[in-house]
Amino acid sequence: MTDLNTMMRDQARAGLQVQLDTAVTNGDTEAARKIADQMNALAVQTAPKAPPYGDVEIRAALDKQEWFGTDPKKSKAALELGKNLDPKKFANAEAFAAAVVKAVEEEFKPATPARSGDEDPENEDPENEDPENEDAENEPEKPAKKGRRTDGPNSADSANRSARRASGPWTKLTDAPAAIQTEIKRAADKFVPANAAKERRESFIAKALESQYAIHQRTAKGKK
Repeated sequence: MTDLNTMMRDQARAGLQVQLDTAVTNGDTEAARKIADQMNALAVQTAPKAPPYGDVEIRAALDKQEWFGTDPKKSKAALELGKNLDPKKFANAEAFAAAVVKAVEEEFKPATPARSGDEDPENEDPENEDPENEDAENEPEKPAKKGRRTDGPNSADSANRSARRASGPWTKLTDAPAAIQTEIKRAADKFVPANAAKERRESFIAKALESQYAIHQRTAKGKK
């Protein structure tokens, strides 16, 4: 809304303009000159006052910043922000430049790094440790379960049987070492027909065990 002073200045200017037109129409040059002088004086009084400083003073104040003129991004931002400020509202160029610098620093302020959700395990409070996990860590390891024995012979079983039968002959096929078992079975399959009586096959195996045991004992004594 137009204030009262502005309205009064506009009315005074309009009145002088009417008087000037009348003096010119009447050919009164003397009156016309006086009215023109009055109009010029009024224009000077109502003209907006320029600030006591300008771009030169503002740039001199901004030059005190290390980044002004060397950092292209900050320098450009300072000039752009300065265009949006009214110099008449600042007492001097230093105050104007200080406002610009503050705005630039706020715009280029480094972002605060986001705090990670994972806590540093080295700084973890030992009181917050799960007691159940602690008990689990302190619990002694249980011995590994032994493998289930199978019906088939293996190297350990053969070694045990050999140890057990070192003082006496082999009475069963399973008493002999695995290699000798395989050899006797192969011989029985070769020399005893599949349709032969069970007693015949058992007799063949028994004799083969005696023979192989004797050979095994001689070999064992020869190695001593």
